[in-house]
Amino acid sequence: MTEASFNLQGQKILIVDDLVEARSALKSMLSVLGADDVYTATDGREAVEHIMEHDFDLVLSDYNLGKAKDGQQILEEARYTSRLRATASFVMITGENAVDRVMGALEYDPDAYVTKPFTLSILRERLYRLSILKTILLPMNRAVDQGQIDWAIEIADQIRIEHPRLLLPVSRLQGKLCLKQERYEDALEAYTRVLESRPASWARLGQAVCFHFLGDTDQAVSLIRATLLDHPLYVQCHDWLAKILIGQGKSEEAQQELEAAVRISPRAVLRQLELGQLALSNESYTVAQDAFEQAMRLARYSCYKSSVTYQQFVEAAQHNLDAEQTKENRLLCNKALRALDEMKQEFSGNMGVVFDATIAESRTYKAVEDDNKARGSADKAEGVLARIKEPTGEQQLTMTEVYIDTGQSEKAANMVQVMKDQGVANKLLQRLGSIEERLSNINAREKSAELNEKGVAHYERGELKEAIAAFDQATRFEEAGISVLLNAIQAKVSYIENEQLDVGQLKDCYRLLRRVGNVGHFDERHDRYKRLKETCERLRRSAGL
Repeated sequence: MTEASFNLQGQKILIVDDLVEARSALKSMLSVLGADDVYTATDGREAVEHIMEHDFDLVLSDYNLGKAKDGQQILEEARYTSRLRATASFVMITGENAVDRVMGALEYDPDAYVTKPFTLSILRERLYRLSILKTILLPMNRAVDQGQIDWAIEIADQIRIEHPRLLLPVSRLQGKLCLKQERYEDALEAYTRVLESRPASWARLGQAVCFHFLGDTDQAVSLIRATLLDHPLYVQCHDWLAKILIGQGKSEEAQQELEAAVRISPRAVLRQLELGQLALSNESYTVAQDAFEQAMRLARYSCYKSSVTYQQFVEAAQHNLDAEQTKENRLLCNKALRALDEMKQEFSGNMGVVFDATIAESRTYKAVEDDNKARGSADKAEGVLARIKEPTGEQQLTMTEVYIDTGQSEKAANMVQVMKDQGVANKLLQRLGSIEERLSNINAREKSAELNEKGVAHYERGELKEAIAAFDQATRFEEAGISVLLNAIQAKVSYIENEQLDVGQLKDCYRLLRRVGNVGHFDERHDRYKRLKETCERLRRSAGL
């Protein structure tokens, strides 16, 4: 077959473009090339529906399809769902000049790409060359489609021998297949063979990946860094360097590599997610927040859309929120709440997700110290949980934690008892123990506060002995706050000054002062603390101690 006789007759073809003129023009060109079974799609959603229903031989998709799915996301979804056979071809058509978009389109490996504007002769030449390559690779790709990967690797060896001019494309595919099968020595041989014939950055990266899996991490890192010196925009080098650094426990360095990768190609959903998760674990909350926000936006119309991404974005945002009434704080809080509203809407049929979103809403309000709204959202979460037929132990524990956070310790205690009656899974026992400890501390604080109020009442009536007795009971709790401790010192000092010099009570004052520690100048209790401390010093000197 010559280029002049190249014909698309009998092939099932899909054209994806949001512009009717572009679809019509491309369909006319394909008709001239003999195409007689052509489908068209106006957007990504319709394209994916067609791909799910039909086995296409050729997909030609424009990259920029408006606000929803773009060409890259169509390719992602086709690969992710295995609906695009290895024997089929995906051609990306792009008029984009921005580096990030071109890189994004290429890193998911379309079989070819065509840059607008193009003529019939350019299209014919590109499709003809692709057809020749696909015909030669057909036996190998058929084996891949049948799941016989080792057989495909053997066929690749035969093709390489019979067609030495195809050393690069065949070795590249063979290397990927060997890596997939964990045949690292064979993959290394394929990449080395290429590099012995000519320089190729992808082959050097392939070598590095093989060395990594074979245990020679230093050699892998050295090769990747050398490749980046020659090709600083080679985004997969940053990806693999990050993976290796994570394995070495160098998470902050790994984050820097992923940040570099995202700057080069910011439209890859999985990379944004990986950066967000790593930054979150590194407590780099602003980086995590930005990465998850991008991931939410990019995944909105893709197969990677997940409620977890929304939750992770809000979790990162919560770390950046505080009670300050600044414009930035209000904007971030509103952005987090809008994300949760979208999460509820997008996954409204899943009560578990709605519950998670409502819990996150309560915690967001708590982060900005809006206690009334935090409790309101907690009450809504309680209602959602009641609608879940068989709530999990994790959901019940989460509800219990939010009860505590919103000052509903009695409800928390009741939920703990319900869980104990039902039986708690071993993996949840530690978390349950932490909750019970929190409840115990709350009870202690409440009891201490109750005794403090009793002591204050006695003190105000001049009943110093009774006041001291109440404060002594209140301060026995480790959870007693600074104000309670200062009240106890005040009662003892008043007793010593007005009744009698009691060395035991004075020693108690110093013990309590040690528990108070230092009260900062900006603390409203500082002056009182200072005055009581000076009084104790005066009484100590008077007692000759």
